[in-house]
Amino acid sequence: MLNNSRRAPLLACLIGLTSSLCAAGALAAADPVPVAAAPAPLSAAPAGSPQASPASLGLVAELQQRLRDRTVRELRTSYNGDYGTTLMLADDQVVCYVALFYQKNLWRVFRFESIVPAEQAYRQVTRQSAVWAGDDIRRQVLASQKRAYDKALQDTEARANALNEDLRVMQAQRQRIAEEQQSAHAEVQSAEVESRASRIRLDQLQQQIRRMESSLADSGLATPAQGSRPRR
Repeated sequence: MLNNSRRAPLLACLIGLTSSLCAAGALAAADPVPVAAAPAPLSAAPAGSPQASPASLGLVAELQQRLRDRTVRELRTSYNGDYGTTLMLADDQVVCYVALFYQKNLWRVFRFESIVPAEQAYRQVTRQSAVWAGDDIRRQVLASQKRAYDKALQDTEARANALNEDLRVMQAQRQRIAEEQQSAHAEVQSAEVESRASRIRLDQLQQQIRRMESSLADSGLATPAQGSRPRR
């Protein structure tokens, strides 16, 4: 169903259209009647539906009856957002129908006994439906843009979280490497200190040995030679 803000200009336009086309056909209004999905917005009902004479019905019911009887064919169909216009031709006589629907609900039917005014009405109503659908189309475009932005934002956040995790791991690894390097440097310094201490101790022992050897050598020179006899 149309809301009040949209229905007022629609009805005004249809009244003007009706006045200009009265000489060529008739106009009937009815509440929206569910129709089939696109691309065949008006589809026939299953066989065996109750039959009625088209002359005894309103234009909406007349077209529905012809659809059920399969005595009408679709010539043109156009869509503007939630609005649609269909031009149909009867099989058994030169009778044309211009049907308007909104959100796949039949809304208005125009009947003509010539293709020329029917084509004119079809083009006129199609142009008007394009105006009516302007806000709806814009709303749908904006909704698609929002969904695209939301997805891009979600992907960007996921990428940022992944990079943040990579950065955290890198920083933790860097910290661990720095700590290991610091520990290794301390171990090297400690080893160098121990090495110097060992070298000094070795030098000291070697010097002590040399002094002891020198002392022993000096003591050996003062000892009397073996086999020498004392003077008489």
